[in-house]
Formats: sequence, structure tokens, C-alpha cells
Amino acid sequence: MCLANAYAEKNKTLLMENAKTIDVKDDTVILTDLFGGVKEIKGVISHIDLEENIIIIKVL
Repeated sequence: MCLANAYAEKNKTLLMENAKTIDVKDDTVILTDLFGGVKEIKGVISHIDLEENIIIIKVL
């Protein structure tokens, strides 16, 4: 299992810690964390670094 922290591209704000799933629907990125918490963010995935466990999201 790979867990990652999700950050906003522009100001590097932490959007979600320990994200385990990523879904994309239209212009919304849906992140689910290890404990089942869900966060919907209007934006697009800018970068995923599996080595560093980081997801960068360009918030719209």
C-alpha cells in the first residue's frame, strides 16, 4: 500500500495527509485517506511522486 500527502501546487498547502486512493471526475480530484475520510477538491493533478509519496494538485 502506498500512502501520500497531497499538496496544493501554488502555495504548497497540505490538502490531505495519508491519501490512499485518488479518483478524478471532470474537474474534481477525490482523495480518500487511510481512515475513510474523503475530500473533494476542484482541480487537476499536476504531479505524482511515488518515491517521495507526494501528490501535487493544481487547485482551480
